[in-house]
Amino acid sequence: KVQSLRATVQLKMGETFVTSVRFVRPRQFSVQVTQNGKPLQSFVSDGTTYTQYDPERKEYIQQPVKQDEPIIGGYLSFAGFAAAALEPQFGQILEGFAQQNFDKVQQKGTQKVGNIPCRVVELSGQGGTMTLFLGQKDGLVYRMVFKSRDGETYEELVTAMQVNTPVPSTAFAFKPPAGAQKREAPQAAGREDTTQLKGQPAPDFTLTDLEGNEVSLSSLRGKVVFLDFWATWCPLCKASLPHTQAFSQHEKAKSGDLVVLAVNAQEEPDTVRKFVQENGYSFRVLLDREGSVLSAYRVQGIPTFVLIDREGKVSQVWVGFAPGTEKQMEEAVQKMLGN
Repeated sequence: KVQSLRATVQLKMGETFVTSVRFVRPRQFSVQVTQNGKPLQSFVSDGTTYTQYDPERKEYIQQPVKQDEPIIGGYLSFAGFAAAALEPQFGQILEGFAQQNFDKVQQKGTQKVGNIPCRVVELSGQGGTMTLFLGQKDGLVYRMVFKSRDGETYEELVTAMQVNTPVPSTAFAFKPPAGAQKREAPQAAGREDTTQLKGQPAPDFTLTDLEGNEVSLSSLRGKVVFLDFWATWCPLCKASLPHTQAFSQHEKAKSGDLVVLAVNAQEEPDTVRKFVQENGYSFRVLLDREGSVLSAYRVQGIPTFVLIDREGKVSQVWVGFAPGTEKQMEEAVQKMLGN
């Protein structure tokens, strides 16, 4: 059983990110995300306090670590398959994805990843093809290549891995950098995360878009509503936003039967506007400046996606953005639209 782990993981999802992962069971972990050597995000837990730090904005939030709840959050997606060793429930999510999307398993011989001899296993099915490179000695995933049916590729490559070796406690200590400001964290108010809202009436809200127009969820009753909670600094959000854009161009969106709303997480309007313009996005962006809607929807990590039916109830929730997430969302939206 994995009790501690150190790993460096390269993630390719359109853009390339490098994640440094450290953890010691049960609840100490550090996930540091960089791109081209530039720090993007930092997620740290010393077992008592969880800290998320945004180097670009020099802001951090802190929350108590709940001892009786699983460690689930968008940050685990940055750890790749290494997250399955940290949190068994995340492993169950990956297993569920595999069962849903693949029905054929083939052994493809052996191959080294770096200097690690691996068994090569190919999974295929309606979701596409996933090739896993599993360490012959420990069974851990050292490389994964996922190719979806529409030709998109997602890849994970472990460039360094140490299992059950000592990790100093200093790896999990957060010291605010000079000039860093602490920001209030959204409160989860009685529910663990957004998934607990499935089947419940979607919390109503009124927010302003980038043009200054107010939008109320209650006014959209009778339509299918797709919410995307995101931020400009979030790498996985950047990877998923093209799919949100595609939803916004759906024929049902153009006719008004499908409403796509990208709810930005507490950023300045000018920052959001510049990002949207530079990327050529046309979906409607709502500004959750105070984080009240994030709180109401129990958002614990971004991106988080919520599909709301015509009766105003939460039908589906997706937390994070992993291989095949876009396919699951597309199928759920099409089914709800009656296509």
